[in-house]
Amino acid sequence: MKRGTRALTSGLLAAVLGTLVLLVIVNLSAAVPGSTVAAPAPAPLPVLPSASASMLAPLGTDATDAGAPMPDAAVLAEALDATFGNGAADDGGAIFGASVADVATGQELYSRQGAAPGVPASSLKVFTAAAALAELGPDRRLRTVVRRGAGNRVVLVGGGDVLLGTAKSGTAESGTAAEGRASLAVLARDTAAALLAGRDGRTITGKVEVLLDDTLFAGATLSPAWDESLVSSGNIAPVQPLALHGARQDTGRDSPRVADPALAAAQAFRALLAQELKQQQAARKASSSPSPSTSTTPSPTPASSPASATPPEAPAVPLGVAGTVARGSAPEGAAELAAVESAPLREQLRHMGEESDNYVAEAVGRLVALEAGKPATFGGATEAVKEAVGRLGVDTAGLVLADTSGLAAANQVSPEQLAATLRAAASSEKPALRELSYLLPVAGATGTLGDRLTGAATSGTVRAKTGSLTGVATLTGYAVTSEGRVLAFSFFAQGVPAPLAPARATLDAAATVLSGCGCR
Repeated sequence: MKRGTRALTSGLLAAVLGTLVLLVIVNLSAAVPGSTVAAPAPAPLPVLPSASASMLAPLGTDATDAGAPMPDAAVLAEALDATFGNGAADDGGAIFGASVADVATGQELYSRQGAAPGVPASSLKVFTAAAALAELGPDRRLRTVVRRGAGNRVVLVGGGDVLLGTAKSGTAESGTAAEGRASLAVLARDTAAALLAGRDGRTITGKVEVLLDDTLFAGATLSPAWDESLVSSGNIAPVQPLALHGARQDTGRDSPRVADPALAAAQAFRALLAQELKQQQAARKASSSPSPSTSTTPSPTPASSPASATPPEAPAVPLGVAGTVARGSAPEGAAELAAVESAPLREQLRHMGEESDNYVAEAVGRLVALEAGKPATFGGATEAVKEAVGRLGVDTAGLVLADTSGLAAANQVSPEQLAATLRAAASSEKPALRELSYLLPVAGATGTLGDRLTGAATSGTVRAKTGSLTGVATLTGYAVTSEGRVLAFSFFAQGVPAPLAPARATLDAAATVLSGCGCR
């Protein structure tokens, strides 16, 4: 069927994957004697488009047909071998690895050193996202809390949200739905109100001291496996359990990283709290002062008006905020004064995938570790992510993880392991795992693929995670063939001489082969 005859947008990839799950369950039921599988297949994933339908090319009316023709492996191999063969010569000896699997059946359709470990770069984030969806769930929200400390102290407690913002509305502050969803301005406003109202049954006078509790994560904040240049170039910052804008000074990928993300966030909170206390006390004072034009005879309070509707008087000695922030912790059982919640984890993971945000990836890895009862360290995070991937049915033999972002050159992953993870997620009976496809950049439309794979064959039909390090380029994701078959793939280019552009072009050409392929 010609691509021009098809009319569905790329949002229907969800329906493709949902239908494939049904096919897998039905096949298992038929193949296993006495199978008791009787429940209906999970509903297809909700359409969570990463871009508007108008930005994406059609997939085709046959895209939801799980019986769409599967490419002939020999024909596909001939096309991919030609692509990688020419690429190796053009790229001055770069070594290409590849694995392509049919999502519906799990059959490997192509392998070019597919089992050989290599450096995955940011394609490793596929593991981190899959582990987070499986272990934490896509609806998990991360809480940043202020607790009452001893004396005049309040304690800002990090809960793993490193995409905090400062907008008063507490709405997304950038191009993604996750950044800034939880706002320190809102947290400061609510904290000030709680202090002035004495909601914990205690009064406070004088200067409020802000303490920072960033002990949720443990161990080293920078990996010894990271080259120093990764920090100086702004690829990463010390990994801590709260930060503004992914440990950047402001929104946007070009904004510089900060040296102490948690402390920078706490200092911003301190300034916002000082501002809120000043404004709220002024408002309370104004509301308690009778207007000269108003009768001094008090009017009766309507029976339906709650007593709390009248703001309490401002303290005789105005509250202020001490000028510095110290690290510390709240006493056991300390009262919660205020809290803000992040966007659902699915949105944080989408931000991670589309922006290739290393800082979010490292924070998420530690949250997976905590969920597994492991320490929130580099070792705990990598161990937890590896184990979670193994539980998906992926063979993790030879898999070496040094971080959960893909920055470390010490990471050793095979294209087969990444493609198998994608296939396992897409064909899972668990709707949470099937959301993985929505977390990847869309060709020609979003994130790091916004200006790549923009041709008619690929735009909107490929969702993939990009990866780049010195001498390394990778591309890992899903492609829908010209006849509607969904394939999982992972392509590696290793030992690439600078610049990386020719190797990336070869990987893109290979993805174009998949998307344009009938191959029968």
